[in-house]
Amino acid sequence: MKKLVARAIVPATAVLALISQPVWSMGLKSDGKDFGNLNLYVKAMSIISAEDNGYDPDDGTSYLLKLKYETPSWNNLNVGVGFYANGDLFRLTDFDTDGRLARGMFVTDDGSTKSQLGEIYLKYKREKFALDAGHQMYKTPLTTITYSTMPNFYSAYSAKTTAVDNAVFGIAQITDMSFGSRAMTDFALIGEGTKTAGAAIKASTIGQAEFHRISTATLGAGAPSTNGITVLNAGYSGIKNTKLGLWNYYVDDIANNIYAHVDTAFPMKGMKLKLFGQFLNQKEIGDKLAGDLDFNLFGLKAALGNKKWSVYGAFNTSSGDTAMLNAWGGDPAYTSSIFSRNEYRENVNAYKIGGSYKILKNLIVKLNYVNYGQSETLAPRKVLGLAGLGMVAPQTDAYETDLIVVYKPQKDLMLKAFLADRTSEYNGIEGKDLTQTHFRVIASYNY
Repeated sequence: MKKLVARAIVPATAVLALISQPVWSMGLKSDGKDFGNLNLYVKAMSIISAEDNGYDPDDGTSYLLKLKYETPSWNNLNVGVGFYANGDLFRLTDFDTDGRLARGMFVTDDGSTKSQLGEIYLKYKREKFALDAGHQMYKTPLTTITYSTMPNFYSAYSAKTTAVDNAVFGIAQITDMSFGSRAMTDFALIGEGTKTAGAAIKASTIGQAEFHRISTATLGAGAPSTNGITVLNAGYSGIKNTKLGLWNYYVDDIANNIYAHVDTAFPMKGMKLKLFGQFLNQKEIGDKLAGDLDFNLFGLKAALGNKKWSVYGAFNTSSGDTAMLNAWGGDPAYTSSIFSRNEYRENVNAYKIGGSYKILKNLIVKLNYVNYGQSETLAPRKVLGLAGLGMVAPQTDAYETDLIVVYKPQKDLMLKAFLADRTSEYNGIEGKDLTQTHFRVIASYNY
């Protein structure tokens, strides 16, 4: 117990010390003139405890520093530049651990600091028309995912219009992708090498926090060159309290992905009921560089609550002859959890329930439970820590329970802790313990 307490105090103290340092800033308005927006963001996280089984990450303390500037509008043009740095915090991480390093906190194998100009873009906006081009965090259903420190970035060029009342239409081309820190976890721990959790390759083999062609990010080094991802989307909000969305992702010579969703809300006395529905379809196309793909995902979600509390239930079911090739940092499914995204595997029924309660004005507790039916997706023996080559089949249903506490003592400061209890669907194979009891703390300051 003393060892655990000491292990908890040192990283937590370091985390708080990092965010409590004076924050550099400068005024960007003078004499009524606008000189743009400057954003400084600091984040630190540390593992407090975990299962000592070589599967649950049990060591890691890292930081992220973000400095971003966006110019004021000039003839409807804005330029944005975002600088990011990620590495080991105060050399607290044991990179020679006998357990499992939390590699998903870092973009280098040894935790050395690596920086990236992740965002450098040009935006043009005039009345009901907008253009943007450059490196950016391109937020769409199949390019938005939970990240720990360094996020994923994309080279994207897009246009959209709202010229039709209550509707939006867009087109984009994504040519390159940069893997952030958690892409390692997306592949090896969350995805267990199944290529279904947001990354289809071991990101460090091509380099993280650096841009690669979409084909390389999907298939690895030496992949044939392709034309990237062409994105078409349409949205409609002309029905009261309802939003409809349709997205098509044409990944040249690899896959075509169709995603549709409907979100609606019904105000009630002192609360609101929200209902959600989603559908995702993936098929191989062109030269079929990733092989055969035949995947469908259907989902429903209902949420009820107010500013004090909320509860929800969600369901996803997958079908088709294959799992999803989820290679581009996307996670729109309703039943994903901190360490599990099994609904993207082949033939899975997933159920998730949860809720949150605001204990105090700035203190929230959340509890989630999710169960994934045993899939038909094989996993590489090597990724699971098993001897030999080849693939293994799932052994059981998977589940995860997450307890999350969020404290915001002031508007721009957040302290967060979560405890995740998880069992892999490959647990028990050849006597292997593939479970997690994972406790982590996170602190962030946003200026």
